[in-house]
Amino acid sequence: MKVFAVLFLVFSLGWMPVFAAQPPEATLPPVFVTSTRTEVPLEQVTTSATVITAKDIQDQQAVTVLEVLRGVPGFDVVQTGSRGTGTSVFVRGAEADQVLVLIDGVEVNSTTAGAFNFAHLTTENIDRIEIIRGAGGTLYGSQAIGGVINIITKRGRGPAEFGLSAEGGNGWTNRQTLNLSGEVGRLGYSFSGARMETDGFRPFNDDYRNLATSGRLDYKVTEDATLKGIFRFNKTDVGLFNSNNFVPGGRDPNSREAVTQILGKVEWEQRILQNWDYRIAGSIFKEHIKDSDDPDPLSDCQFFGFPCDSRTRSRFRPQISSAEFQTNYRFGDWSTTTFGTEFKRRKASTSSSSDGFSLGEINKAIRNMGYYLEEQIKLLGDRLVLIPGIRLDDHQTFGSEWSPSLSSSYLFRETGTRVKAGYAEAFKAPTLNELFFPPGFGCAAFGNPDLGPEKSWELNAGVEQTLFGDRVTVSATVFHREVSDLIATEPTPDPTDPAFCVRAENLGKARFDGVEWLLNIKLFSFLALGANYTYLDWDTTDGRLNRRPRHRGNVNLSYFYDRFRLNFDAHLAGKRDDIDSVTGANIKKGTYARFDLAGSYRLPVKIDLLKDVSLFGKIENLFNRKYEEADGFRARPLNFLLGIRAAFGN
Repeated sequence: MKVFAVLFLVFSLGWMPVFAAQPPEATLPPVFVTSTRTEVPLEQVTTSATVITAKDIQDQQAVTVLEVLRGVPGFDVVQTGSRGTGTSVFVRGAEADQVLVLIDGVEVNSTTAGAFNFAHLTTENIDRIEIIRGAGGTLYGSQAIGGVINIITKRGRGPAEFGLSAEGGNGWTNRQTLNLSGEVGRLGYSFSGARMETDGFRPFNDDYRNLATSGRLDYKVTEDATLKGIFRFNKTDVGLFNSNNFVPGGRDPNSREAVTQILGKVEWEQRILQNWDYRIAGSIFKEHIKDSDDPDPLSDCQFFGFPCDSRTRSRFRPQISSAEFQTNYRFGDWSTTTFGTEFKRRKASTSSSSDGFSLGEINKAIRNMGYYLEEQIKLLGDRLVLIPGIRLDDHQTFGSEWSPSLSSSYLFRETGTRVKAGYAEAFKAPTLNELFFPPGFGCAAFGNPDLGPEKSWELNAGVEQTLFGDRVTVSATVFHREVSDLIATEPTPDPTDPAFCVRAENLGKARFDGVEWLLNIKLFSFLALGANYTYLDWDTTDGRLNRRPRHRGNVNLSYFYDRFRLNFDAHLAGKRDDIDSVTGANIKKGTYARFDLAGSYRLPVKIDLLKDVSLFGKIENLFNRKYEEADGFRARPLNFLLGIRAAFGN
């Protein structure tokens, strides 16, 4: 595999002209929606923000969203093994269930586990990914302690265009995609479908299948009113080779997980007056997760009192239904007032059994009403931006919670310097597992209906500087966050097994301090360099922070000339705390570095109705490094994909 990597690199470099002066492609100034729920220029966003565009995704030839999230400052992406295995995203040290994930504004966090599993979310039909690093609780409520990730679907525009691609690589990995987009009269449409499968890289039970479809319709009813419909369907099946965790030699030949996800949203937007608009939306996100493990011929050990050759079955059906209303009033060019209300109903139906013995069930739902108010103020010729805001959540189980915030920025146009500062509060509501998980093995119930929310407050300050006619951009952000009433497990008295019986309680607290450095340089018209580094310091109740290093950095080198593009990524992670996958003991994991290479070449083909034909490829883990993002779950070895992509249209 190393030989193949070298040959691919040499082949790619061979396309490069020695001297290149091709100007970069013209792009529209980026806008950002997530930080204020209204479109604002990215340069005027007062919080720590990142935008990943469709072009960024294609340059990296990213198959899944988790691949492009690895390069975001302050992000730790941890996957437990091969493709399709559980993937968590930690932001600035926050737990994965303290990061709110949205798809087209629809919450997709699990109602049982709290976090969103990024293992299956593929990139086709994604227009951009907007990210807030830091608390976003004022506009979004629960689970925005660490930040907000909003994946936005493409909108159909212009003449009809049809595209398809096919690619394949080692591990019997292959992927096919198709997409259709355009406009017919008042109707804009965008559809995609993709299928991916691989046999994996372990001796058995490492295969993965993913079928995904996505669509968006925008119908312009009048010049001032638009009706939108968005849907997404995903069906996956993965072998869990490492399912026998905490079992010596724990290879599992038959543990599997099948997941079906369905998302739907309908939204009405209307401009009442030139400076006054509103929108009404309703959405649903539901999952059906099926975990199964048949008798294991490789082991007859005892695991939590049950033999490892027992037959286990688990079913999880999380669901989030929501309805929201938002209105925006603009007073001249200097003031925008946003008010909204949001209803959410989180539900879960779960069941688990081992050899017919029930391990516990949940069939519960909880409701929440949220109300938010935010003011955007621009003064001194847009140099000064002030954004105060406040939110009230009325939760069915713990009552009301206020989430205020204030952020600001000031631009020194003479020097190209922008300074930012902000304060925010946020919270995370208890999950349905934490509230209602039933008793098992003779213990009292783990769930605690008297739990309160986890609460946080944070301070942020940063500076952005452009140099040499915007050819160089450098920025630094410092942050301080404190979290209280963290939900942790407390042993409960039980004469038979006091060590195993636990109950959820508001026990913990944590403090996080950090700094993020970003650097972007346009070295030449054909070559760009990007780099970031994050230092994280913390103080937690037990003095540990698993799978989040103090030092993390990324480097990206992007080359483009005429028809050729090349993208090189390096991801570096320092030492970090973890849990031994066999003994459960606290351990330290060493540093690791991962390198990815992607490239494409647009063929000089001129045929009627054929707009573009491109060859493309990607190598992940270019130098075939052996490393683990989570102890006991070895990351994939070198994995390459080569393919061809074609687009048809007028």
